[in-house]
Amino acid sequence: MEAHIAGAGIAVPYPVSTEQFLKMDEKMRRVHGQSEEIISRLKSFSKGTGIHTRHYAHPVWLEGLEEWNDLDTHPNLPPGGLGKDIFTPNDFIPPYHQRKQVFEDTCIKLVIEAAKRALADWGGNPERITHIFTTCTSGWSEPGVAVGVIEALGLPLNCAKAELNFNGCFCGATCLRLARNTIRAGDADAVLVVAVEVASTHYDVTAVDPSSLVAHSLFADGAAAILLASNGRWKYEATGMSLVPNSKGLLGLDPPRAPDHTSYRMYLDRRVGVKLGNYFTSGLGKDLLDRLHANPDKPLPALGIHPGGPNILEHVKEALCQRGWDENAMRSSFHTLQSFGNLGAAAMLFVLANSLNHIEENELITMAFGPGVTVEWAKLAKTF
Repeated sequence: MEAHIAGAGIAVPYPVSTEQFLKMDEKMRRVHGQSEEIISRLKSFSKGTGIHTRHYAHPVWLEGLEEWNDLDTHPNLPPGGLGKDIFTPNDFIPPYHQRKQVFEDTCIKLVIEAAKRALADWGGNPERITHIFTTCTSGWSEPGVAVGVIEALGLPLNCAKAELNFNGCFCGATCLRLARNTIRAGDADAVLVVAVEVASTHYDVTAVDPSSLVAHSLFADGAAAILLASNGRWKYEATGMSLVPNSKGLLGLDPPRAPDHTSYRMYLDRRVGVKLGNYFTSGLGKDLLDRLHANPDKPLPALGIHPGGPNILEHVKEALCQRGWDENAMRSSFHTLQSFGNLGAAAMLFVLANSLNHIEENELITMAFGPGVTVEWAKLAKTF
């Protein structure tokens, strides 16, 4: 039995322009007496990302935007709106337990809405869904995302669930790989994959190291759901994972370790983009591309590349252009980054959800990157 992508859906919280983001970030930093150098550095990082809109679950970012009073009716927002402002009453440094409560409330609403949209896009009977794979880096609890979706969508109570949390940006693609393999093994007819991030819950204005400033500039909130079934418009032909050589210390995640840490911390080295570019021009990465496009006489596949940040996208684009891809082959990834920011484990799923119905090519190569540095890849083929 073959596995196919049969449906996709997304859900995001409140839209925040880069101008509004920088205005509120500066206000928070001035409250804490931070230097002009730090404020300017964050602004420089943020403008360098190319992001024009990100989505945040916390209404503190909407301060002063009276024209957005009707945001609870935003087309991608779950019905009923989201949580209360926990940042302003706490001098913009809410304690971890308050962050955790907002995360749990918000994340469940987002994933339910994204999953409903994926099922509607699929059009099949929810009772056919036998497995659900979920992932989130920005938090978790148990009962968690999977239980919330099963109950809200009326999925079978014997729907087998597995939650892969705190893995990073590659893990949405990992869940797709596991779903594909489950169907191919004959153990499932339809599998739901859900990835969600609420990175704004971890916004820590006191974290002023370069990695934290870059992370705050890049990461945003949202959920994506992909429905895999035994039939659908894109067949999963191949998929796998690889580590980039000598890159272990370049990208990582840590839970709160110090007494003054109220959220997890990320380490992101600027050399990640260079490493990925080199990976795809020689050694294992070059061999992978050789396998994914073995016949040079065939047209090049479309590309669905993880929008990890402008540095990563530019270096990967340069490497792929050397292989013959057009300068615009990664436009869906750049568009996703500009319109949503880096959505962590959900980011590559957003690229798929927003582009699968518009791809003219008959084949698609996907790549997602994360801690390790890990590369999750797949090749899909259009069925109709």
